[in-house]
Amino acid sequence: MTKKEAFMTIVGKEIFERADIYAENYPDIYEDARIYFESLQSTKEEHKPKFTDNGKLILSYMKENVETYNNLFKAKDMGEGIGISSRSVSGSVRKLVTDGYVEKMGENPIVYALTELGRETNPNVE
Repeated sequence: MTKKEAFMTIVGKEIFERADIYAENYPDIYEDARIYFESLQSTKEEHKPKFTDNGKLILSYMKENVETYNNLFKAKDMGEGIGISSRSVSGSVRKLVTDGYVEKMGENPIVYALTELGRETNPNVE
């Protein structure tokens, strides 16, 4: 179940299965809200790739060089290794951290490490 589907299920149960309460307390907006909710349910969610192009490059680079860097990577080193700026690496790594593939290990300098999930994942297969 996607996050959208979970949200729609909870809202649907909480509000629209108790229509008598909401229709009575909010008669001038209830019908508009119901129509809008139904339109949200019927819209299809766009498929978002699991990884960005840079995310794939970074995760692959980290997996290939985990022993070389003792699983402690700086954005600058990764950028030089894959041919993109350290700023681009930092932006892409944030998503990998949020998704649990990489963890931020230090602050000065900022270093990143692969998590178990990152080690087990093939970024080129979605």
